[in-house]
Amino acid sequence: MKLLFATLVALLCLPASAFAARDRTPPTVPTGLRVVAVTEDSVTLRWNPSTDNSGQIHAYVVNGVYHPGNSTQKTITGLVPNWTQTYRVSALDAAGNRSAASAPLTATTAPDVTAPTVPGAVRVTATTASSVSLAWGASSDRWALWYEVLMDGAVVQTAGGLSARVRSVPPGTHTFAVRARDSGGNVSGSSAPVTVVLADTGDRVPPSAPSGLTATDLADFCGSVILRWGTVGDAVEYELLRNGALFEVVGATGSAFVYAPDGTSTWTVVAVDAAGNRSAASNPATVTVVADPNLC
Repeated sequence: MKLLFATLVALLCLPASAFAARDRTPPTVPTGLRVVAVTEDSVTLRWNPSTDNSGQIHAYVVNGVYHPGNSTQKTITGLVPNWTQTYRVSALDAAGNRSAASAPLTATTAPDVTAPTVPGAVRVTATTASSVSLAWGASSDRWALWYEVLMDGAVVQTAGGLSARVRSVPPGTHTFAVRARDSGGNVSGSSAPVTVVLADTGDRVPPSAPSGLTATDLADFCGSVILRWGTVGDAVEYELLRNGALFEVVGATGSAFVYAPDGTSTWTVVAVDAAGNRSAASNPATVTVVADPNLC
C-alpha cells in the first residue's frame, strides 16, 4: 500500500508536458533539390528547407547519409569523373519522424579532361636479335593510367608498369617512345625517343612445332592448370595460346603453370627462336576446369 501511494505521488509531481502525446508528425518533404556545383569527384546539392511542428529539423538524410538539420547544402565527395547517380533527400525531426523522400535528382560529375604528365625519357635495358626491352620514368595523373609503347610512331604494346619488352621487332633501325593514357581517355605527349638498331641475322628458318602438349587440371577450384610439351632445340621462348589468342610468353622450358578461366579451354604452344621466327602451333590440348574466384 505504501508503494502504491508513493507511485501516485510521483506521478502527480510530474509536469503536464510529461503526459503530452508523443510527436508522430513528420516534417514536410524537402523540395527544390538541385545541383549547385560539380567537380571530377564531387557533387554539391542544395534544397529548400523543410518545416516541422516542433519548430526545427533535427537532420536531413541524403541517400542514406545524415546531414545537419540547420544546413540545406551538402557536398558528396569521393566520386569519380563522369559518374551519374540519383539523389533524394528526406527530413528528420527530434522525435525520429522522417518525411517522405524528395523528388529524385540525377547528377553527373565533371569529366576528366586533364592528360597525364609526359613519361620520363625511354631507355633501352636489353636487346636480342628480335626484341627490345625498355624502361621509362613515371607519369602522374589524378586517375588510373597506363602506358602505350610506340615503335616508329605506332602503338605496339601497352604496359601497366614502367617497363616493357617489345617482341617480334624486325631487323633495322627503329625509334621507340612512350606515352600515358588515363581512364578518361586523355593522352599525354610522347616521351623523348630512343633509337635502336637490330642487326639482320639472316635466319629465316622457323623452329619445329612443339609436340606432345598436355593440359592437366589440378582441380583446386582456382583454375590451376599444368601445361607440358616437348621442347624444341633452337627455341628461346614459347607462346602459350588459349583458344587461339596469346595468353602468356614463357622461357625455354617444357612446362608452364597457368590459371585458366572457368570452363573449357583449348591450348596450343608455339616455339620462337632468337631471330623471332615462330613455329607452327603444337597439337591442341583441351581441359575443363571449375574455378571459383571466391575460394582463391
